Amino acid sequence: MLRRNSINNPLAELPVQTQRLYSALEVFRCTYSSREKPIWFQAPKRDVLLKKIGFSKTDIDIGIKKLVQSNLLQIQKQQNVRWYRLK
Repeated sequence: MLRRNSINNPLAELPVQTQRLYSALEVFRCTYSSREKPIWFQAPKRDVLLKKIGFSKTDIDIGIKKLVQSNLLQIQKQQNVRWYRLK
């Protein structure tokens, strides 16, 4: 059963901490989405805010890498601002 769910939901194969990070980034998406491209969002003070809810710097770095590798997150940098897109 887990195998079938992971095919439909690639997040299911990721560690719980990475799943929590994905959910936290969804909050940023709702709050800081771009007017021109609503699927892209910023995450101002990302690390500071995520640390307040229990993420360490290492958790954030590893989670971001895993989300990008799993094709669940894209990051673009424009004019020294990082833009994120969750899939």
